[in-house]
Amino acid sequence: MKQRAFKVGKFLAAGVPAGLLAIPMNFLLVENAHLHKSAAYAIVLLFQVTTNFFLCRFLVFEKSSKAPIRVQFVKFMGGILTFRLADWAIYSLLVGFFGNYFLVLQIINAMMFAWLKFRFSERVMEGREENGG
Repeated sequence: MKQRAFKVGKFLAAGVPAGLLAIPMNFLLVENAHLHKSAAYAIVLLFQVTTNFFLCRFLVFEKSSKAPIRVQFVKFMGGILTFRLADWAIYSLLVGFFGNYFLVLQIINAMMFAWLKFRFSERVMEGREENGG
């Protein structure tokens, strides 16, 4: 149980660098580049998913999967982008009601999806989908 909690902690910590960059990036894209809030957030999510793959692959999960890194990346991108699409849809809906709080909504969504993304990432990177685990 402690080992599992430690791994979840490492997973969350690995998301911090991209997350810390994502908030000012979202702000700059909305306020300075004048992108629509939903478009800016979509760009931020792609940046985060790519960064998080490499941090998780090398710092969080055991390399027990026999799949090549490019195969893992494609699986990870496909699955995580599905979660992120749901994240983006919820964000876009809520920002219509609470537009001035778009950065708060970004943080709430990140917390809301964290556990689901951990479980999925673990399966892809540790090969758990290969052996039914």
